Amino acid sequence: MTSSLPLLSIPYVPLNKIIDFMDPSSLVSMSLCSQKSRSVIKTHRKIPIDGRLHISFNDERFHISFNTFLEQFPVLGVINLSKMPSSVREEFIKLNGKQVPVRLNSQRGFLLTYWEDEVEGLKSLTDYITSLFSVDVLEITFTKKSIWMIDWVNSRQQTPIATAICEHGKDILTEEEMLHILKECPASLETVVYPSPPPNFKFRENFKKIDCLILSHGLWVTIENLLAMDGIEILLKTSNLSCMDINVFLKHWLTGGCPRLKYFMANVDDEDFDSMFTDLWDNVVIVEDFRQYRSPFGCVNHLHYGYDLQRADGVTATVCHQENGDMIIVFWPESVYEHV
Repeated sequence: MTSSLPLLSIPYVPLNKIIDFMDPSSLVSMSLCSQKSRSVIKTHRKIPIDGRLHISFNDERFHISFNTFLEQFPVLGVINLSKMPSSVREEFIKLNGKQVPVRLNSQRGFLLTYWEDEVEGLKSLTDYITSLFSVDVLEITFTKKSIWMIDWVNSRQQTPIATAICEHGKDILTEEEMLHILKECPASLETVVYPSPPPNFKFRENFKKIDCLILSHGLWVTIENLLAMDGIEILLKTSNLSCMDINVFLKHWLTGGCPRLKYFMANVDDEDFDSMFTDLWDNVVIVEDFRQYRSPFGCVNHLHYGYDLQRADGVTATVCHQENGDMIIVFWPESVYEHV
């Protein structure tokens, strides 16, 4: 025999502790039961939610979740009504005067909601979550089809998002779409672009200040673009940069350019490898042992047979060419690497 716990009738102090210990998906499900439960959660929760509010879209559904550095905790799914199994048609929540069909994701314990217009659903539920927890959207994952999310987030809050990820590497963006991501996307921490830009794409403007930029298709990036970037990590999974371009880049860094940069990776043709150190060989130290380097955003590299150059301020750049053609340059004070 089981009995229910009259949660909302519990005294103030223990109720606070119970609500503070509940995970976000449970709190959201509870809040949707009634206006009273929603008000109790808004009033009594004192501990901030662990993670950044993340809105994501793929071809089938939207997800609203809280993301930490290592894990994602979904709290709501938004799916088109046409994809709802008939077995859940009698389960509903009431939101903004509408009866919204729902079912529970049995594996992760969060609610899946069904809407005739899933974009309307995403916007309504995002407003609901941000109000419930007094937070802003800080991460978005979108595709070519949902690039409108950039302007939507910009219009709904003053807080800039931290991370923006454009998915679906097989897509090809138009010039307008690519420029929109590079110029208008408000991400202050990390921008990741997997789709290809249009053929012959050029970017002739200044880059926004951003901590991490990852381009799956970086063939359009010129040495002029590289010198204009102001980041901590820059990763170009494909590139047209030459060893001579890297030589120009290293000289720029040695004179104080790119002062925030800690990690750079690009796929570089090594046919003229020696040209990379033209006019620099007198300052190069060859290092043959293994060193492990962890970048600020978590990339771990085992560096072997690198070339060290030290700047006047004591910061060292290690240039290491991998077997797969990736040119990795890390910038460190000695304390952040270890011999392996």
